[in-house]
Amino acid sequence: MFWVDFLFVFIFALILSGLLSWGFGWRHPARGDALGASFLFLFLILLFAMWGAGAWYRPLGPAAGPDWLGLLLIGLFVSLLVLAVAAPTRRPRTQTEAAGQMRRDVLFAATFGVFFWILIVGLLVSALISYSV
Repeated sequence: MFWVDFLFVFIFALILSGLLSWGFGWRHPARGDALGASFLFLFLILLFAMWGAGAWYRPLGPAAGPDWLGLLLIGLFVSLLVLAVAAPTRRPRTQTEAAGQMRRDVLFAATFGVFFWILIVGLLVSALISYSV
């Protein structure tokens, strides 16, 4: 069951992250011009979120659809959450505003990177614990 779950999660994460980054043109807030970084960011978030949540999710009652439908719905929810949280950045109007925005962007990127890796490790541990229980 481990490999089947991971295969479905991997395929859905590829499809959803490709659709959001290339299809809708979503860019990572800290790296607005890098398409590959945006795709990789979305892919990792979706992969581990869908795998962690899907490993613990078990439908109640009779099956209302295929087993992979729950994974896809979790992926769509996380995708919408990422799109809602990541607001687009606007261009600065003056030099002082640009310098202030550059300082904020550096601080934002460092803080965001730390929380990103904490989230990834937490979701990975959650998924692996669900298979050992």
